[in-house]
Amino acid sequence: MRTASIGNMAWDTSGSEDWARPASLNTYLNETYYNGLNATAKSQIVSKDWSIGAVIEDNNDLGDQVNDENSKKWNGKIALPTASEYIRVNSNKSNCGTFSLVSSNCALTNWSSVDFWWTLTANAYGFSAYLTYDGHFEKDTVSYDGPAVRPSLYLSSEVTLSGSGTQSDPYTIN
Repeated sequence: MRTASIGNMAWDTSGSEDWARPASLNTYLNETYYNGLNATAKSQIVSKDWSIGAVIEDNNDLGDQVNDENSKKWNGKIALPTASEYIRVNSNKSNCGTFSLVSSNCALTNWSSVDFWWTLTANAYGFSAYLTYDGHFEKDTVSYDGPAVRPSLYLSSEVTLSGSGTQSDPYTIN
């Protein structure tokens, strides 16, 4: 998955770690950002259930973390990639076999970046995880406005793609 940043902003300006409340970034993505898209783009995006459960930051078991994320759902059109999604699709499998929200050893490989950016994954203490320039997880308060935002969405099953999804041959929506 390659996503483009839309700028740096807080995950939630009120300090709540609850995306469904809704967090200020949730409101921005699903109102301001979504309403700024053209009609064709809007027709290609579908509402889906997103995993927004809080995780335990020192738990290194990826299966447990996925279960924690899946323990709470929110239905909407645009959110952020979860921390476990980053781990599961990262091509650096030798370092990404386990999961920890802080100082993960899962260095960035196929999610290249020039910025650091939020994930959808929060914990129960008012922090959310973000990925650093080199692909390691860090955390900060959800009111921190340093990380970039990389919107994530689900496309309608009627949308067709071309390309192989590599950097040299990216997917193109037809």
